[in-house]
Amino acid sequence: MTGRLEADARGFVGILAVELHFPELGSLKAKRMFLRKLRDTVSRRYNASVCEVAYQDLWQRSRVLIAIAASDTSSLDRTLNAITGYLYSQDWQVTDIQEEVVEIDGT
Repeated sequence: MTGRLEADARGFVGILAVELHFPELGSLKAKRMFLRKLRDTVSRRYNASVCEVAYQDLWQRSRVLIAIAASDTSSLDRTLNAITGYLYSQDWQVTDIQEEVVEIDGT
C-alpha cells in the first residue's frame, strides 16, 4: 500500500518568469490594467497563479511569475505552452521568458 501512496503523491509545479515591456503605456494605472487582464485571464483559463515580482514602480516594464500545479508533466507542458502562446499574442512585448518545472515527491 505504501508504494501506491508514494506514486499518487507525486506532483509537478511549472513556473514561468516573464519580463514584459509596455512601450505604449504612460502611467502605472494603465500598466495595472494590463496586469489585471493578464492575471484574470491566466487564472480563469489556465488555473494558474500570477504575481508581479519586480518593477512595480515602472510603468513600461514588469516581471511576473506564473505558477501552475499538475499531476503529470505532459499536461503541465501543454498548459505552459498555452500560457506562453497567450503571452506572445497580447499587446505587450515579452522580452524574456524562463521556464522551470519542479517535481514534488510526497514521500
